[in-house]
Amino acid sequence: MDVDDLFDVATVCDISDSCDQLGVPCVRTGKIRPVYAGCAPFAGTITTVSLRPGRGTRLTSLIRIFEDTEDDAVLVDLGERTDVQCWGTLLATAALRFGVRAALVNGATRDADQLAALGFPTFARGTHPASMRGRLSLTGMGGDVVVEGRPVISGCAVAADPNGVVFLPREHADKVFDLARQIAAAEQRLLDRIRSVSRPTTEALDTILP
Repeated sequence: MDVDDLFDVATVCDISDSCDQLGVPCVRTGKIRPVYAGCAPFAGTITTVSLRPGRGTRLTSLIRIFEDTEDDAVLVDLGERTDVQCWGTLLATAALRFGVRAALVNGATRDADQLAALGFPTFARGTHPASMRGRLSLTGMGGDVVVEGRPVISGCAVAADPNGVVFLPREHADKVFDLARQIAAAEQRLLDRIRSVSRPTTEALDTILP
């Protein structure tokens, strides 16, 4: 998947528009957002992990998932709950050691300042200060996760930035990202034309706007 220069020119909005134009099914949300200011955008593939309130799971059980996955990121599902949290500095540091480069949390995280210092891209519905120890149990890995009422499958592609998140089929990612770059470039040309109008009027802009 070619994502090297994706966010140099495009945003998640362009990727969403690209899915629309190509008829590629996707799951979108504006509720999973960067946890800290300056969080780098991310594009790659995800392994899904599900946690629910319970007697507690040892952190090593989650770290083993990082060791086993070949995907770039984890999507940790809390069923959209933000009254408990499932991601912080310890897990992010361990994830980095195993080559996981980002986390998306369908729920809450914590340690926002430390995640920023670590430079680990983290996207979530919110933050919550309590420890996850003794509060959450691992209920699944690699299963479907429901986001905004729609299923997201393990191994799919994802793009995330301050606009939100788009999940899409992995096999369509390259063409979606390529068209997103073209959409972004076309919009930039349109913006340049609008700025070049010496005396803006409705009639003048009508000849430019689609």
